[in-house]
Amino acid sequence: MPSEIYGGGHVGRFANKRKLQREMFMSFPSALLRLKAGDTPDTALAYAMRTDTKLGYAAIMAAAAATASTDCPCCTVRNALPPEHRHDVLRHERRGRGVMVDINPDSVVGKQVARLLGTDAARPLMVAEAGMALGFANCCRILASPDKEDVQVSVEDQVRWQINIDC
Repeated sequence: MPSEIYGGGHVGRFANKRKLQREMFMSFPSALLRLKAGDTPDTALAYAMRTDTKLGYAAIMAAAAATASTDCPCCTVRNALPPEHRHDVLRHERRGRGVMVDINPDSVVGKQVARLLGTDAARPLMVAEAGMALGFANCCRILASPDKEDVQVSVEDQVRWQINIDC
């Protein structure tokens, strides 16, 4: 039975141990398949970000959408996720024209957000997808804003925010 990837989790039987190990430890397993199919690295990674980390992608895009809304950013992000993951959205704050949304860092959603915003390769692609500046603080905070200054994290911010969630 082939493996199935949903939300970063793996189910099913694997034909061989090497395939199991490769898929378990890769952040974006479908990127390699897309490269082999002839995609450019950027296109392959962007595709993999949307498919291999669907929950994190949805949370980030919803946080970006919340910047243009007067609705509660937490509600916007929660509504973008399946019901069983909505409790992973913990709280929000508005910052300038942007929003900050905290995700449980131990959850599937939180781990996917970390993959998408915590790497130098993936974050610029997410910025392009969202059409605005994005940031990531500690291990759980999505920052999104049309103004780049709103997603800058100072040393004071980093220290102050650490007491909020035990990452």
